[in-house]
Amino acid sequence: MNFRDLEYLVTVAKLRHFGKAAEACHVSQSALSLQVQKLEREIGVQLLERTNRSVVVTEIGKEVVRRAQELLQGKRELVDAARLPDGRLPETVRLGAIPTIAPYLFAELQTAFRRHFPSTTLLFDEAVTEQLVAAVVNGELEAGILATPIDDTLLDELELFEEPFRLAVPSRHPLVRKGQVTPQDLGKDQLLLLKDTHCLREQVIGFCSAHQVAGKRQSAASSIATLLVLVRSQGGVTLIPEMAIESSNKLTGIRCLPVEPSPTRRIRLIFRKTSHVGRRLAEAVRHCITSPEGSKTT
Repeated sequence: MNFRDLEYLVTVAKLRHFGKAAEACHVSQSALSLQVQKLEREIGVQLLERTNRSVVVTEIGKEVVRRAQELLQGKRELVDAARLPDGRLPETVRLGAIPTIAPYLFAELQTAFRRHFPSTTLLFDEAVTEQLVAAVVNGELEAGILATPIDDTLLDELELFEEPFRLAVPSRHPLVRKGQVTPQDLGKDQLLLLKDTHCLREQVIGFCSAHQVAGKRQSAASSIATLLVLVRSQGGVTLIPEMAIESSNKLTGIRCLPVEPSPTRRIRLIFRKTSHVGRRLAEAVRHCITSPEGSKTT
């Protein structure tokens, strides 16, 4: 058994296809299949069930794949620690963010990163919280930006900043004349929410519950951009994070109003505790975002 065999197994389990896995690992399909079969004989159990259309990971195979991922990640972290002893970043690093952050932070962060770390290429990925956490744990990403606390013993985090929400309403809404909104005002119109997979939805619902805000709510969209389009068409009102206000200003017919007391979320970076590159990337991203010339100040 060697690391190459484990990499083949993990790739097949991820892609559920020997041909695609072989292409991803830059080997022939026959060579990859033979190595996986050899691994199964060595372990003494069937790890994969092969059909004409797909590959199914057996129950014992799932545990072997999980442990193989840990071994491969440990190898990567060992090599990174040996090759980068002076605090530098590798040539390529991977950063993820949730959908309510990625569209508003990635572009400016890319510009700042190129300025501060020109010898490193920063690759991005967008995913909901659960997928993002799994990608960092599995080593598919070095770090991730999200807005909820994470209870995982494998991960560490750095806090970036606390961000307030604003209430987006149609430009001729009566609240525009009022200027400042109270939590109880949120219950006077239909409150538009993101769908279940987004943590922003739970943060808005949590704020409403804490302030005993009643009223109609509708899970209406998978993105803030769609929520704003619905607000403009007078389909309701919605709470959006402050970083989304600039994009809302590009849509005529919408006003964003402060709420007092203000709902907020805490933006944080997560990375594996044992990953030197993950920690360095998190610190580099925090520097880019919170520096005076960066995209966000604390």
